[in-house]
Amino acid sequence: MTRISQSLALLIFLCEVIAFAASFSTNMAAHPHAAVPLGILWLMARYFTIWTNTLVGILFGVMVWRKRMLPPALLGALTLWIIIVGAVYNLLLAGDASLHGLDWLENFLFHTAAPILLPIWWLLFAPKRALQWRDAGLWLLWPAIYLVYAVFRGIETGFYPYFFLNLTQLGWNGLAIWCAQFVIAFWLGGLVIIALGRGMGLLRLSR
Repeated sequence: MTRISQSLALLIFLCEVIAFAASFSTNMAAHPHAAVPLGILWLMARYFTIWTNTLVGILFGVMVWRKRMLPPALLGALTLWIIIVGAVYNLLLAGDASLHGLDWLENFLFHTAAPILLPIWWLLFAPKRALQWRDAGLWLLWPAIYLVYAVFRGIETGFYPYFFLNLTQLGWNGLAIWCAQFVIAFWLGGLVIIALGRGMGLLRLSR
């Protein structure tokens, strides 16, 4: 890794750490009955945003510490997943409520800063030539595992983190339609990232 790539990777890692700490603090304030670390973490684990941003933070922290790139397929997957986090929030979930303090900071870092910084880092520094078309299918595993988890946790607890996963309101048919749409979106997004990465790799080779 170059010094510049390490510096930007460190910035992404710090964004994730600060966002996670802010989210933990706001959840403690909002749920005093669960004000023990494991209880707060259990509440936070309802959201794909937390799943994905936490994974990004951990893996970028490892990468910065080791000063070595992660495998190209894993970097491509993280890029896809964080882009979807930002896109879904801003297109489907962002309301008109005005956020302040830690709520604003958490929301900005999770849904705007990370989904912008990571793709920029990927475009500038990530190895891309080894990406394969089959990776787009493998990258579906993370969101698929989350979808199953969120739905069954919702059935158990009665709380669904997103309206498009609310089995009570949508029914199984409505839920299946939303899940199919997300699977297609993740798959097509993965193909775009792979095509872009392979194209950039070939361009560099031709120079």
